[in-house]
Amino acid sequence: MRLDVLVKWAAIGWTIAIFIGCAWPSDYPSPDFTVNDKVIHVSIFGLWGFLWGTVYRFPLRLFVIGVLYGFLIEIYQLVMPINRNFEWLDLAADAVGIAGGLVVSVILMRRILKG
Repeated sequence: MRLDVLVKWAAIGWTIAIFIGCAWPSDYPSPDFTVNDKVIHVSIFGLWGFLWGTVYRFPLRLFVIGVLYGFLIEIYQLVMPINRNFEWLDLAADAVGIAGGLVVSVILMRRILKG
């Protein structure tokens, strides 16, 4: 299997994993360790941006799609009875992560394509 196909499937899988993680009801017991929620958002959407940024070479379009995806997840959390809330700061953290992941992917792809 070619590497670009593998990365594309990883990006699809990660997109689904983000939705599942964000749609998980918050009344289930959480792990014993605590991590800042915004750091988690930056991290998971940073990987999202990196994976999709290595597959497609349209970073601005991917940024808009990623922020829209994060916004739709926040709306889902607001309207579904999963004991979650819409938070603008979560969406801002998503955007920071997406931008960071896209920047890393653009730099990496330029170095790879340069040789």
